[in-house]
Amino acid sequence: MRKIYLGLIVVLLLGGGAVAYFRMGGTPEARRDRYLTKARDYVKQGKTNEAVIEFRNAIKSDPASASARYDLAMAFLKRGEYKPAYQELVRATDLKPDMLAARFQLGSLQLLGKDIKGAKEQLDKIRQHDSNSKESHYLAAQLAVAEKDPDLAIKELSELLSREPQKAQIYVDLGQIYLLKKDFPAAESAFRKALDADSRIDRARVALAQLYAASGNQAKAEQELLQATRDDPENEGLLHALGSFYASTRQLDEVEKLYLDLLKRKPESMVAKKRLAELYASRKDLKKAREYTDQILTATPGDTDGLFFRGRLYLAENQVQKAIDDFAVVTRNAPRFAPGFYFLGQSQMRQSQIEEAKKSFAKAFELAPHWYEPIAALAQLHLATGDADLALQEAEKILATQPNNETALLIKGTVALKKGNPDAALITFQRVQKINPKNVAAHTSLGLVYGLKNKNIEALREFEQALDLAPERIDALSSIADIYLTQGNPKGAFERVERQLSSTKNKASVHQLMGQLSLTQKDYPKAIEHSQMAVDLNPDLSSAYLLIGKAYAAQKNFAVAIEQFQKVQKKNPNSIQANMLIATMHELKGEKDEANSYYQKILDIDKNFAPAANNLAWNYSERGGNLDVALGLAQRAREANSDEPSYADTLGWIYYKKKAYGSALSLLKESSERFKNNNPTVVYHLGMAYWKNGDLLLAKNELARSLLLKSSFPEANDARNALSEVEGLIPNR
Repeated sequence: MRKIYLGLIVVLLLGGGAVAYFRMGGTPEARRDRYLTKARDYVKQGKTNEAVIEFRNAIKSDPASASARYDLAMAFLKRGEYKPAYQELVRATDLKPDMLAARFQLGSLQLLGKDIKGAKEQLDKIRQHDSNSKESHYLAAQLAVAEKDPDLAIKELSELLSREPQKAQIYVDLGQIYLLKKDFPAAESAFRKALDADSRIDRARVALAQLYAASGNQAKAEQELLQATRDDPENEGLLHALGSFYASTRQLDEVEKLYLDLLKRKPESMVAKKRLAELYASRKDLKKAREYTDQILTATPGDTDGLFFRGRLYLAENQVQKAIDDFAVVTRNAPRFAPGFYFLGQSQMRQSQIEEAKKSFAKAFELAPHWYEPIAALAQLHLATGDADLALQEAEKILATQPNNETALLIKGTVALKKGNPDAALITFQRVQKINPKNVAAHTSLGLVYGLKNKNIEALREFEQALDLAPERIDALSSIADIYLTQGNPKGAFERVERQLSSTKNKASVHQLMGQLSLTQKDYPKAIEHSQMAVDLNPDLSSAYLLIGKAYAAQKNFAVAIEQFQKVQKKNPNSIQANMLIATMHELKGEKDEANSYYQKILDIDKNFAPAANNLAWNYSERGGNLDVALGLAQRAREANSDEPSYADTLGWIYYKKKAYGSALSLLKESSERFKNNNPTVVYHLGMAYWKNGDLLLAKNELARSLLLKSSFPEANDARNALSEVEGLIPNR
């Protein structure tokens, strides 16, 4: 019995084991090859995430497979995941030291991380195995570019071409190096040779388009990209190349038809859906763009392109934080995708995240140096934040290759204006107008220059021409009103603004401007009436709520003013202006704690916003708060704006309270001088600092002067008491 039982177990085990063995695919190598075949099929289908899973399964089956690790690394690179790609390439070269393709990719990644020494080591190892390999020449060319030796890079690639004269990719890379040298004819020739070798090589078409765009020939750029699209409509590599041209191309209908026809033939074509989503987003047809974007994200949740399109839709719908969230994922998943950083910068700018926006625009330009929109956006941002020199530097980068670029010329003219050179600005703006007589910004800029030169007739002419071209340009209308006001004609200003209601679709902004004019004339009921009409027409017009609040505040109706400002703050919690106005209203009501809470909110948004830091420091110092915290805040305000005399006064008074009288005196003297010795509070502070520093006569003079300036300023009683005490301490002579 026992022997039979054991025999049965052996048979069962053997039988079960054999079945399991065959079910699992046989040998580890067989399982590895099966996973690799499946993974490589996924790569061909563009299903990178699925491919990564299968490559990992292959490596589990055979951890010593260098080719599986190399393929996994390439899949990681396609997903923009450089760290795991690097790790797999290291393992691949450890397992197979003569795997030149892996060493080349490893060296390329090291160059990307600016590890030139590491890349040179990889080049040496490649040359030890084959000094004339394509990997050797390519990596040597990349190193030469990194070390700013384009001629050596051209030599390396030319040697490779002598052995592979029909290699289209080499011509494309040669063209890119000629671009670095700004040898545009040679670059164009190289790209054309690439297309002669392979007419379907999309990189050559895109490179040619970038070359033409960089030299200001937008029409030829569009032509190349449209031809590439026609040749290979399902090429995902071309997906975003045409996007930046959609706004100006005259062949939108053709592109739309191409991809709608493709969808009829292949209803699940993701490339067609993505192209249409981008086209409709650029057209501002949000409904259709949303339709295709939703289809993309339903089919593949988390798809990077889908998130990119959705982020653009959120931005168009003014859901800025949602846009930032999507673009943050896009740039993390695709760290070499310039449009992702560009639109992230646009979103950050809308949220007043100025420094972050500057970094995003700079990154977009770094990734796409021939795409001028990011650098123009960066220049405009520098201009808006007062960095005129930096703005000019960025504009000059564009003008170096596109001397007639209207945006860059407008920035250059504005910089000249800010630097007090209206004549140079006038010449630049006139140049833009000559290039494009219908450029509205050129007309408004010329109007500003003529206004500064007191040429009101010419200024009014330019602003009116701007409004003829673009009736929604409220800035031009506002400038016309300003000229009437400076001429002492507020009635004429109001009537001219009112006339615009009949010709503009932007009636809300016109009513807002009428409210602003009424507020200027202290006609508060009318200011509230027109601002309320603006809000009724456009509930998202935050500036109109601010106007209503200011009108109520001017009538000392602070509670209602706060309600209006809070409407803005609820729509945009990060609005520094709204939070600052609410804090100010609480200050005027004597509600210091409430004011302080809003000052702190502002500093949470922007830690260097000087007015909030200064006011919070003052309140802490005056209400028995922590003087060390107050000191830090006051120092922050002073560092942000060293020319503001009130900040020097706050900091000096805190030093006084901390008994650092020498530091206090220096700051309070500076503050008083900047106020022309005409601010009674600052003069009183200076007198007190002189007293505590032992300078009784100077203290007496300053305290007496503070009372002569104004007998009823907030600290007047303290000044009288201090003056009496100081006079008692001065010995009779």
